[in-house]
Amino acid sequence: MKITPVDKQHNLFLAEDVYSADIINKIQDEDFWSYEWELQEGQLNWPRRKLIKKPGSIISQLDPYLNTKHELISEALKVKFVYEEVDSGIWLDYSPYTCAVHLDGDLPIAMQIYLLDDAGPEHGTVFYHANKTERYTFPYKVNTGYIMLNGPDQYHGVPTTLEPGKLRLSSYTYFGPFEHK
Repeated sequence: MKITPVDKQHNLFLAEDVYSADIINKIQDEDFWSYEWELQEGQLNWPRRKLIKKPGSIISQLDPYLNTKHELISEALKVKFVYEEVDSGIWLDYSPYTCAVHLDGDLPIAMQIYLLDDAGPEHGTVFYHANKTERYTFPYKVNTGYIMLNGPDQYHGVPTTLEPGKLRLSSYTYFGPFEHK
């Protein structure tokens, strides 16, 4: 796993090679349309399914794997997490998914990692400065994504519209409260 700050603000990071190759390879072979799902709170009208993590499924392995990387992530971000375990929502986005520029509210730290090799790089997440100029673009690329230390200036969205027949699958991981080291 490689975590790199995108600029000198040290509150937004590129995350690469987050999950093992074995996990990523198994994800590519899954039929995610067959998974049970629910709507994501706060995103009820979006073309998005929050997949249910059934015991034994490949997506149920994501949080335990990340829990083994907790210290590495903590060191890279220069923070101390209050909780030892993470919780991830697994999002399956489908056409005509797009996402307006927004903030994530009071969430302290979050990480979104792209999992399925189906959508093009233009379907990643774009972060913006407070004046709405582009800060950094995270292309949609399997096993990469971002980690953000949330704050009042973490504007982001997905300005493109997902084409029919294409999917975005990502883990959106909550780390809970933290202290700066």
